[in-house]
Amino acid sequence: MSFLAPSLLLGLIAAGLPWLIHLIGRRKARPVQFAAMELLMRAERQVSARRRLRDALLLITRTATAAALPLIFAKPFTEAPSDLPAAASLPQSAVIVLDDSASLRRRVGGGVLFDAARARARALAVHFAAESDVALVLASEGTPTPIGEPSSDRGRLLATLDAVSCSARPADFGAALRRAAQILGSSERKDRRIYLITDMQATGWEGGDGLPGPVGLDVVVLDVSDGAAWDNRAVVALAAEPTADAGERGVAVVAEIANYADTPATNLGVTLRLDGAAVARGFVDVPAAGRAKKRFVHTLTAKGGGGVGASASGGGDGARSSDGGSHVRVEVAIDGDSFPLDDVRAASAFGSRGLRALVINGDARTVRTEDETFFLETALRASGSGLTVTTALPDDLDGRALGDFAAVFIANVAQPSTDLADDLVGYVESGGGLFISVGDRVDADVWNQRLGRILPQPFGLRRTAAAAPGPTAEAEAETVDTRPAERLAPIDRRHPMLTSFPARGEGLASARFFRFLLLDPVPEAPQRRVILRYENGAPALVEADVGRGRVMVLSTTVDRDWTDLPIRPGFLPLIQEAARRLSGAPAREAASASPVGQPREIEIESDDQRVEVTRPDGSLRVVGRESLAGRKAVVFTETDQPGFYGVRAAGSSGQLAARPEASFVVNLDPRESDTARLPADRRPDRKPAAAGETTAPRRRVELWHALGAALIAFILVESLLTLRRPLPG
Repeated sequence: MSFLAPSLLLGLIAAGLPWLIHLIGRRKARPVQFAAMELLMRAERQVSARRRLRDALLLITRTATAAALPLIFAKPFTEAPSDLPAAASLPQSAVIVLDDSASLRRRVGGGVLFDAARARARALAVHFAAESDVALVLASEGTPTPIGEPSSDRGRLLATLDAVSCSARPADFGAALRRAAQILGSSERKDRRIYLITDMQATGWEGGDGLPGPVGLDVVVLDVSDGAAWDNRAVVALAAEPTADAGERGVAVVAEIANYADTPATNLGVTLRLDGAAVARGFVDVPAAGRAKKRFVHTLTAKGGGGVGASASGGGDGARSSDGGSHVRVEVAIDGDSFPLDDVRAASAFGSRGLRALVINGDARTVRTEDETFFLETALRASGSGLTVTTALPDDLDGRALGDFAAVFIANVAQPSTDLADDLVGYVESGGGLFISVGDRVDADVWNQRLGRILPQPFGLRRTAAAAPGPTAEAEAETVDTRPAERLAPIDRRHPMLTSFPARGEGLASARFFRFLLLDPVPEAPQRRVILRYENGAPALVEADVGRGRVMVLSTTVDRDWTDLPIRPGFLPLIQEAARRLSGAPAREAASASPVGQPREIEIESDDQRVEVTRPDGSLRVVGRESLAGRKAVVFTETDQPGFYGVRAAGSSGQLAARPEASFVVNLDPRESDTARLPADRRPDRKPAAAGETTAPRRRVELWHALGAALIAFILVESLLTLRRPLPG
């Protein structure tokens, strides 16, 4: 037991006064021999025992009353292990860190867990001393701080707590605790505490371990889940890719389902929805603490009109839907549980009709690995690309309709015929995508003469950085090659094709270029963009918008004659992203879903005057002309709702039109579905003790209230004992 005012314990000296008074006032009987007293002494002996007991009780009561007063004034207290906050009778500076992450949106009993967390925060706010200064910080990632400066205004704090809602963002306790420590760092009060109200989920503690901030800062953790475990099943991943398994417009949807319970989930229902309509349902068994995948295959069929509909044909893993375009909103839902937010996951699907590619081989070889387009075709046909590839020689194109293909790749063609050149110009201007790679056979003058109208830059001279490899060097080229070579400059990840590459361009940075074609300089234009450059500044990959289509030029080969790029890890994703961009399908990064709260970059056209984004709840966000001027993309930050975000844009005509390739999906961070609790040794309120042990947080238990009640009881007992009434005898 401890005391807040130990000096007042000197008042305990007064506890001896009743004993002194008792001794002074005690009467001593003088023996007198009187025969008549014998009768009285016989009665006295019968009641003397009761009188002595009353006197003793009266002495003890008066002594306890005298001792209780200084003890009360000294304010004794003790400490007990507890997860409850200290009873703050003295003024303090405090920060309430309220966990508003997605996991608190799960249902508990008849309500939502976040409601219990907010009620705990309100009770804590009312509990503080009137002089205390309190701030409020939310623990979800990227959420603004509601009250960033300590304030004694309780009305404002309570009103802010009432207005706070639970987000769908993941938790970031490290950032929240650092922010709280920063707020308390300027406080001059002796008592400074952080009150963290959370469900103790382990997610979000990466970088949040330990006690943050200056010395003397306490952290008190309030577990609103009361340590109760919860079972959960969630759709943690969803992929929707074109597939040829179901025809030209086939789409394969693969959902990954996790079971965080200790018991297996058998016959768990899984429903596939396209554009909001359920088209297929199946069942899956998920082992305890394990994962399983469910695959659906569908065919998107054209339907008259511009609407998008969906109708089921059959069940289980196959169905047929109707779609007026290639863009489909896909959702996979499982049977509901206490956390419905992760029972549904969304994605965008694009039918394979828009991903047919034609490869024109200008230098065919009998040895397959030496063929000009071997690596190109391998990359285009790689698993997951969703591309249907057709290969042809330049002389075999007579009468072939280029409009049947969304992208055309031309590799080392010497001289395009006049007819082919005219077809390519018309194809690009009408909306097609063209990819051109060069080589030893290319006649730059003929290309400039016949296709200069659509080339991003005219072809120039060849440049040699190193001699062509000989037989020995060829054998060693994959591992050791000391020949001088040109390399790529650091990539600019702002281009949509490069967003999925690492920041340092791993996979491309290691590529060596022994020969390449210089491109003649042209004036800067918004419709022309250099995607990749060599270290000497010359363009390596350049694109231009021509009419309604797009053209890309790679200034080296797609085989190993001039470069080792085809055997580098970055070649496959580079070619696949180029094919998707040329075909009009969104890049893999654009088609993928974003986590809740992460900014999304929306690519805009040069003549866009207005961009509208419709959020999942139907609310509209508008980006006006002033914000679009001179920009190639806008960053949309209000992605705090899971679901589909539709994008529309208006050009110079002022007519709003849907941009399905710019629309995107936002999904819950799968980490929020994990039910694992934070281990006790990682809690910030577990301070290190001797020999590596940990101690639980302790709260102060005030004892003077009990002493006050005891004082009142002593006074009442003393009053009863001093009543003047005859003793029974």
